[in-house]
This record gives sequence, C-alpha cells and structure tokens, in this order.
Amino acid sequence: MEQRITENMGRSLNEHGYRDPVFVGKGSFAKVYRVRDEKRDFQACKISKVTEQWEQECRNSREICHPLFPAYREHWTDGEWGYLVMEFWDGCDLRKMLDMRGRLSPGQAARIALQITEGLQYLHERPHPFLYRDLKPENIRIRVDGRAGILDLGCLWNREQDWSGAGNRSFSAPEQFVPGEIPGEESDVYAVGRLLAVMLGDDTDGTVRQSVGIRRRNAEKRCGRKEQRQEKWLRKVIAMATCEERKDRIPEIKMLRTLLMVTDDSGRERKRACRAADFYYVRKLYCP
Repeated sequence: MEQRITENMGRSLNEHGYRDPVFVGKGSFAKVYRVRDEKRDFQACKISKVTEQWEQECRNSREICHPLFPAYREHWTDGEWGYLVMEFWDGCDLRKMLDMRGRLSPGQAARIALQITEGLQYLHERPHPFLYRDLKPENIRIRVDGRAGILDLGCLWNREQDWSGAGNRSFSAPEQFVPGEIPGEESDVYAVGRLLAVMLGDDTDGTVRQSVGIRRRNAEKRCGRKEQRQEKWLRKVIAMATCEERKDRIPEIKMLRTLLMVTDDSGRERKRACRAADFYYVRKLYCP
C-alpha cells in the first residue's frame, strides 16, 4: 500500500465523513493517516487488510476506555480493507525521540515509565483483564504536551483466548514465545524494564548504543548527584523487572509503580517503599 491514499480509500473515507487524509506513520500491517471529521477536528485512521488481528484490535479499542489509550471513534470495512478511526494525538513516537536525543535523563525515563505503567495497571485490573504483550518504543506516543500514551491494541490478550506467540523479541518476555507457556502480569513488567533500559541509552540487546555512546558519557559527566542516584535506582529496578526466571521477577505492575514512584526520594523512602511492596527479591537486591 502506498503512502498516498488510493482513489477507493479516499472515496470510502469521504462516504464516512472524513476528509484531508495525511500520512503520519505505519506499523507492521497498517498505515495511519490523520483525517478531519465533519466538525473539522483531527482523528487518526488506521487502514489495513481485514484480518483476525484487525478485528481483534477493533473489539479491544471499543472496550478500552482510559486516557492512556486513544479513544475509539468507529470502524468499517470496504472490500478487503479495514478502517479504524481513533482519537488523534499530535506528537512523535518514543523511537523517534530516542533517535533524536540518544537517551533520556533518569527523571524523564521514570516519568514516562510511570505513565505507561498506569495504563498497563488499568488493563491488568479490569473485570476482564488484558495483558498488553507488545510494549516497544514505536507503540509509545509522546504528545506535544509531554504526556505519554499507548498505541496499538492488536496484541491484547486474556486467558480466555487461545495461546499465541505475540510480541517482539527485543522487548517482550521470553515466555511469550514458548508454546503453551501462559504469560502473566510479570510478562508486561519485563517489557517495561526493557523499555526503561533503552530510554537510559541501552541498545535492544542490552549494550550501549554506539551511536550515542559519546553523548551518553558526556551527559553522565554533566549530571549531578541527584541524577546519578536516580539512574542507580532505576538500574536496580530494571534488573529486578527483567529477570529471565519469572519467579524472580517483580510480579505485578502495581509493585513496579511503587518502586518507580520513589526514584526522586531519599534512601530512607526507598527502603520504606520496599517494605510496603513486601517483595523479598526487592529487599534482597536493594543497597542504600
């Protein structure tokens, strides 16, 4: 599919009251256009082939209602193509931000991670809970007001559905790719840990990206004690979130949020947070 809207796609959008399509991005199976509705407000329209995954994303989008996820507007099919219209967020994805900046400060990384985990906690604590399973920088939108949001609901999964090996190898937990292995909250915890590491300058394989190595070292020289303390704490949280053994991993998003909330606090407050979390592995690894 070309970036330019085809004549048939333009006709289908016009029939449903959408004008002025502008290409804004693409994923593995779809392309996204900014369109104007009949009130001249911007909306996002995701166009892809009609597949089971597209149908599942439409169902998920209708069901999810939280400010960390774009609001559902409508969807329809036209021949082999599916159209999913959602709330439009102006900004850029986290991948583009990291490509431009190289890495984020510990404070910025913690703030983005806290917003993301708020959305994941909502998914996990619903009456019919979902696992997200596909957290990666391309699915995180940083809006013009600085707030983060989560895109792409095609990989949401609950235990009522058949197992499928969805996700991505660079960020998703190892158990998501083992046939018959049922992921849990700790699987999304793993992905947040990997995302935090990349925001702090690591490559997707855990090494420092060579292209930003010099900038990272210069930034570390300039940062004060507060940022050094923040990064030291976040590195410990990352280690606890990304253990290969599921039983040694931080077991739930709520507990991960508790630890992220004390990034700026003193050693005493961090110890208190560990006691409140009541997780032996956190207390074992924590060093004041």
